[in-house]
Amino acid sequence: MNEFTLRIMGLYAKIERNKNLSKQLKVLALVCLFFSICYCLGTKNIGNIDKAQVVVTNLVWIISIIVLIGIYIKDSSCIKNNKKYELDIYRLEVEDLNNKKEIAKIKGEVLLDNVLNKQIDMPNEKVSLPIIYYSILLGIDIIIRIYLLINKIL
Repeated sequence: MNEFTLRIMGLYAKIERNKNLSKQLKVLALVCLFFSICYCLGTKNIGNIDKAQVVVTNLVWIISIIVLIGIYIKDSSCIKNNKKYELDIYRLEVEDLNNKKEIAKIKGEVLLDNVLNKQIDMPNEKVSLPIIYYSILLGIDIIIRIYLLINKIL
C-alpha cells in the first residue's frame, strides 16, 4: 500500500468514527430528555413540593437544556468535520490522478482507458445539520416546563 491509499483509508475511518459518534450523541440527547421528563413529571406525583424540590426541578430542567444545546454543537461539529474529510478525499483523489497522468506523460507511457477517463465527482458542499431533530427535543423539553407551570407545580 502506498501513502495515498493509507491517507484515504485514514480519512474514511475518521468519517466512520464521526458517524458513529453522531448516532451516539443523538441517543444521548434522547436519554437526557427522557431523564428530564421523568424527573420533572415525577415531581408532579409527589404532592406537597417544598422549595428545595422546586429549585432542584428547575435546575434539572435548565441543565437538560444546556446539555441538549451542547450535544447539538458537538454533533454539528462532527457533521462539519465529515464534510471536510470528504473534500480532503476528493482533493487527494484528484491529486493522485493528476500525478499518474504526469508520470505517464514523462515516461512516455500510455495509461489505461479507465484511468484516463476516470471521473472523480466533487462531494456536495451542502452541510445538512440536525437542526430539526434537536429543535424537536428542545421543544419537548420546553413544553414539559410549560405544562408544569400551567399545572402550578413549580
